[in-house]
Amino acid sequence: MHLRILRHLLLPLCALLPVTSQALTIGTGPVNGVYYPTGGAICRVLNADHALRGDRCTVQSTHGSLANLKALEEGDVQLALVQSDILHHALHGTGPFSGQGANHKLRSLFRLYQESLTLLASPTSGITTLADIEGKRVYPGEPGAGEPTTSQALMNAMGWHSGQFAAYQLTPGRDPLEGLCDGSLDAAFIVAGHPSLAIGDLAGRCKVRLIPIEGEQIDRLLKEHPYYQRSRIAANLYPGQITAINNIGMSAELVALASLPDPIVRTVRDTLLARVKQFSRLHPALSKITVERLQAQTELPLHAGMSDQAPEPLPLAPELLMPDDSLQDAPKRDTPEPATTEPPADADNVASAAVATEPASDTSPTRATPDAATPNTESPDTVSAATPPEAVTPDNREQATTSAAQGTTPADESVPEAAAGDTTPSQP
Repeated sequence: MHLRILRHLLLPLCALLPVTSQALTIGTGPVNGVYYPTGGAICRVLNADHALRGDRCTVQSTHGSLANLKALEEGDVQLALVQSDILHHALHGTGPFSGQGANHKLRSLFRLYQESLTLLASPTSGITTLADIEGKRVYPGEPGAGEPTTSQALMNAMGWHSGQFAAYQLTPGRDPLEGLCDGSLDAAFIVAGHPSLAIGDLAGRCKVRLIPIEGEQIDRLLKEHPYYQRSRIAANLYPGQITAINNIGMSAELVALASLPDPIVRTVRDTLLARVKQFSRLHPALSKITVERLQAQTELPLHAGMSDQAPEPLPLAPELLMPDDSLQDAPKRDTPEPATTEPPADADNVASAAVATEPASDTSPTRATPDAATPNTESPDTVSAATPPEAVTPDNREQATTSAAQGTTPADESVPEAAAGDTTPSQP
């Protein structure tokens, strides 16, 4: 009897206690991609400012854009990084979403930077132009990422079909891009920001070449599909790349479902916009980000939590937002299959600027909480290379580049400032 009375007394009191929500989780991409450290940079700003009031922002490593949208739909993540062309298809129920109907639940928060479809060729392939890949062994990109969709759009524009390309054999449990090194592939497409850790590794270790994506058919593709833009990789960014490389660009966007509560979205918005200078210094791909670029119009409807007046940027601070000054080799992706380990807490510091040479152990997509780095003695205007996590996921094929090791200056010239789709450099 006494227990029953006590229970009735305590239940109303429990209702008054604050409810602890789950951590805000961002669906990103491969550990050695750009989406993953970008998600880590977002979490780093939110966690350093304690913006979530006791809760933590975490990052989820995934296969990329398509996997992120699926995770968003299933409630595994609350925010997701996605290519703009994939968002277009999701919004209209086309491409990889054909037969699923239009997705009217997606909402935009920020447009972050530009990434590009990049064509890589084996040094023994004889490929020097886009037209040369016809009849060759060409890998269209990682399933679950946006690469196959983007490369298929290019194939369609060129008037090619699968029967015009030679068959190839992938080795189970091995990064497909290694085929460019051992000669089992002639070419491969990768959607990446620049500098790209994977491309730097392949160019330095295997003499893989970057091939321009340009020509009449590409001009027509860009005209017919405005979610693509002209993009250019600056000269001398990668080993052996002495000229600028034209290619196809698209935006990397931060999105959520319309059902994500407005106060959470407003917190993310206010914190990132107030700390935009610090945020822009946490990875080379973010270095051109400004308040205006973040709030540039996108095809998706804006989330309701983004609609009121945004705050003014704050001065540079705190020191916790400064990247670590340590520089370690970044692991490369060894396998496309999921495995099972978790990166350390400083997962947002994945963007090592050195060319990786050591293989890493097999691991799986993981969730990590990016913790603030130990304050260093650098001035607020100095950004040193970030320390990569030790964990490797199915897609961690991005390898560090030599030029990135020398600083965080962006190396992708992107589209002209005045272009409607102007974005800044960066993968899933």
